[in-house]
Amino acid sequence: MIRTREKAAVVTGMGVVTPLSNNLERLWLHLLAGDTAVRHWDDLAAEGYRIPLAARVEGFGGDDAFRGSRLAVAAARQAVAHAGLQPMGTLAVLVGTTMGESAAFEGAAAGVTTDLTQASAQSFPRAIQQALGTTGPLRAYATACAAGNYAIGAAAQMVSSGQVDYALAGGVEPFSRIALAGFSRSRAMSGELCRPFDRRRMGMQLGEAAGFLLLERQQDALARGAPILAAIGALGLSCDAYHPTAPTPDGSGMARAMELAIRHADLSPQDIHWICAHGSGTRASDAAEAQAIQRVFGEHRPPVSAIKGALGHSMGAATAVEAVVTILALRHRCLPPTTHLCEPDPDCPLDMVVTARQPERITHVLNCGYGFGGLNSALLLEAR
Repeated sequence: MIRTREKAAVVTGMGVVTPLSNNLERLWLHLLAGDTAVRHWDDLAAEGYRIPLAARVEGFGGDDAFRGSRLAVAAARQAVAHAGLQPMGTLAVLVGTTMGESAAFEGAAAGVTTDLTQASAQSFPRAIQQALGTTGPLRAYATACAAGNYAIGAAAQMVSSGQVDYALAGGVEPFSRIALAGFSRSRAMSGELCRPFDRRRMGMQLGEAAGFLLLERQQDALARGAPILAAIGALGLSCDAYHPTAPTPDGSGMARAMELAIRHADLSPQDIHWICAHGSGTRASDAAEAQAIQRVFGEHRPPVSAIKGALGHSMGAATAVEAVVTILALRHRCLPPTTHLCEPDPDCPLDMVVTARQPERITHVLNCGYGFGGLNSALLLEAR
């Protein structure tokens, strides 16, 4: 990424649609309070799902073939409005997702006539572009649970290098019964609470969400008097190539992504003041992530939070929503708690944030997301 301050890609707007709230400040207050959106769903129980628990967004209609596009457009509009921008002309739209419009594929499997060419990951940036009436590059990233970070990092590069003036970047994931069945059958889901890094953790729970950032060059934001919320420092990526679903047990691939982000930003591990962890609540993933953090930071021990106990795991949207939360933490100078963490696992000896905490300093933070196939991402964000 371009490191000169004037050309740095900065965030001037954010938008979210989550099961806890579709409002940035209300979402933040829910997270500080330790609230959760995960609950029992009668329709999922009636359909025979072994674990009918999930975090779903209410108020966006049924599970039709274009639910994901509605979620994405709502969050994108919010980000543009938050930035005070009327995007006339070139606006890049970069979207991460895992399943695309999964309800369309579920319908096709049930015999419903559906044009599946309109249900791929590329349908999301197209829908946003059409809704906003803009032109510009469209990109979709199907890089599992790291997809939001991929989209934001690529957008920052496009903006800072001058390819585009503005970019909307983030992720969206509508609720997916395909994913619910798959995670349940793999025994990765908890039938109780999702407790990241807790000694009693039993697994994840599925969520859905959309989250987007509006990016532009710092010099342009200052020229139009836009509020600068944060800067994109660097993106570190790696791939384990170890197993289709399991991380490398020693966390070395995850550590590599964090090390690259820190190095690309010309920082040292001691400069990192907080980590928004992947924290899926599964035994293997949390253990590997804890080892990765220890490997990178040693005795430095930056505080760590994980919010999937509050919002569920929204797969391709997870790191995008968590990037929004990370920027809220920078703005409020406060670290959100790890929802449902009651007994920190002694085998994960991290400085876990159990209750909301106000650190002495918070200027550089990491937003981490790791996906199936060994796709590892660490996005470094800087206070402005």
